[in-house]
Amino acid sequence: MSYTDALAQISQIQSQITALTTAFTPPAASPTASSTATTTPATSFADQLAMAQAPAQTDMTSMTDAPSGVTSGLLTSGQQQFASQLAADTGLSPQVVGAWVLAEESGGAATARQGAGNNDWLNIGYTDGGTYGSADSVWSNPTTAANATAGWLQGQNTIPGYGAASSGIQAILGTAGQPPATQVAAIQQSGWASSGYPDLPALYSQIAT
Repeated sequence: MSYTDALAQISQIQSQITALTTAFTPPAASPTASSTATTTPATSFADQLAMAQAPAQTDMTSMTDAPSGVTSGLLTSGQQQFASQLAADTGLSPQVVGAWVLAEESGGAATARQGAGNNDWLNIGYTDGGTYGSADSVWSNPTTAANATAGWLQGQNTIPGYGAASSGIQAILGTAGQPPATQVAAIQQSGWASSGYPDLPALYSQIAT
């Protein structure tokens, strides 16, 4: 065998060995395929989680809060119930109404009035010239008293023997939904009390804390 033939045969043998080695070597994993297999389930899970959470978030957003009541040790239980109902009836701030009630009646006088079953907590009908409608059954319950008071504030003739509220008093309800300071100012400027309720802002701060 010539030298050239020997080199050719060696080259063929090396080619066959390479082919055999390649045939029995497992193919390497594709980085792209591996990345896709890992990423897809994670993305799918995130999507499912977001979908599962979406209804709960929508329900929470659509909920509306009920008007908050008045709870304060400065007020009797009847005053608290009256103020909470009047706020619900008129849209005024419960704390503003609570302060207003406190400005009209507090301490032992409020306790005595509640004991007497008189829930006219804003003293409607109590004037220098006499008292009107105080004996009516509407005042025997804080809720009915608040409803009658709300109607009177709206210009209705709900207080027996007393007549309708003035335009200045009716204007108080025009501030419903506005900041508490605006509501307080409207009460002070309404002519309800000759004093103008100078302590009403301070009383509001006490009720609101």
